[in-house]
Formats: sequence, structure tokens, C-alpha cells
Amino acid sequence: MNTPSSTGSRLVSDLGRIVGRTHVLTDPQKTERYRKGFRSGEGEALAVVFPGSLLEQWRILQACVAADAIVLMQAANTGLTEGSTPDGNDYDRDIVIVSTRRMDKIQLLDEGKQVLAFPGSTLYQLEKILKPLGREPHSVIGSSCIGRSEER
Repeated sequence: MNTPSSTGSRLVSDLGRIVGRTHVLTDPQKTERYRKGFRSGEGEALAVVFPGSLLEQWRILQACVAADAIVLMQAANTGLTEGSTPDGNDYDRDIVIVSTRRMDKIQLLDEGKQVLAFPGSTLYQLEKILKPLGREPHSVIGSSCIGRSEER
């Protein structure tokens, strides 16, 4: 990857202050699995950042907008449409991949009649929590992270 601009370096520092330096990856070898699509698509990224809360995610987005960076949201990176990874290296701005894998909490509401699943939670986690209640997700063939899929 190219050397980050001063704006990019500042953004990486800001991201480290938001989530802690250990939750920001910049080394191309360490970011490769997040920059490469499950089926196809691959490109460079300034950083991969892992928020641990909705507040951290909000602060990350604020920092990226202020730095005019492109944000790609990513759950498990198992999608087949290349929407969560860069596609090539010809973008006009820095790219930050926001991986929601640390935000994997699931809360049961109304005695298990409803579920609040954070974006990094997995269908496996959901199945495990619902099984004692005699309930299961709508499908066992969905994505491995709930991300954008809907559960009823």
C-alpha cells in the first residue's frame, strides 16, 4: 500500500484513540483478509478498525467523515457482492474498513419474544441463545454474521 498522507496518518491516530491502538490494523499482511472479498474483489485500505460499541462506531464514522475517507462496513466478509471490500486501488480517497466483529452481543427482549442483535453477532450465537427457548432463527443458511440480514 502507498504511504499514508498526513491526513491518513492523522486519521489512523484518531482511530487508535477511539478504539485503542490494538483494534486498528494498518499492516497490509494483517489487513489482507478484510480487504479481500470472500469470492472476489480486493484492494488497498488505509486501516481496518474494530469498534467495541455503538458509541465507538459513531466516533469512528465522525472521524472518517471529517477526514473525507471512504467507509466500508463489514461483518464477517462472507458476502458475495463485494460490497464490504475495496474493489481495486483507484479510489480518490483513503478507505477505512469498519469491522463489526467485536460488537457481537445479543440481548433477549420480552422474555425472548424479540432479540436485539448487534452487527457482529453470528447466527450460531443466535441459535445457541434461542434454543433453550424452543425458538430458532428464520434460516440456518444465512450469513455467518447477522449484519444486515433480518431475523424474525
